[in-house]
Amino acid sequence: MEVRRTHRKVEQDLNSDINVTPLVDVMLVVLIIFMLVTPMLQKGVGVDLPQARNVQAVSEDKNQIVTVVLQQNGQLYLGTEAIDRGSLTGVLRMKCEANPALQLQVKADRSVRYGAVKRILQAGRDAGFRGASMISREIKTNNSAAIAPGTGPAEQGE
Repeated sequence: MEVRRTHRKVEQDLNSDINVTPLVDVMLVVLIIFMLVTPMLQKGVGVDLPQARNVQAVSEDKNQIVTVVLQQNGQLYLGTEAIDRGSLTGVLRMKCEANPALQLQVKADRSVRYGAVKRILQAGRDAGFRGASMISREIKTNNSAAIAPGTGPAEQGE
């Protein structure tokens, strides 16, 4: 009995296509993670803050501050909880009596009239807070652009 062997060259086709399935799986997982984490990154109620220069850092420790938020539509929040304007002074008074070292912070939308902000500041004063911090976004300025050409300190004395 004779064994016949054929010497055929086994051709293997190389697959040069990218396997997209694992890529799509990973991207969907990353998308879900971002969708879950992004709302947690926002601190408190969202408002469009006004811009200001010479902004000083304030405490962000929840045990040391009371934040009153005023949105564009007039909705008022104490921290993240909605509150009625009429009960604001009473609630602030209770918080101030419980911890006199608390700092009052006011976050108001940039389109809100100053009279509404003034009423919040008055409620804080009536509740016993000695002052308040207005929360704003800092305007980043370039110091070299602030000095006009030819008016530098060395050139002024000449």
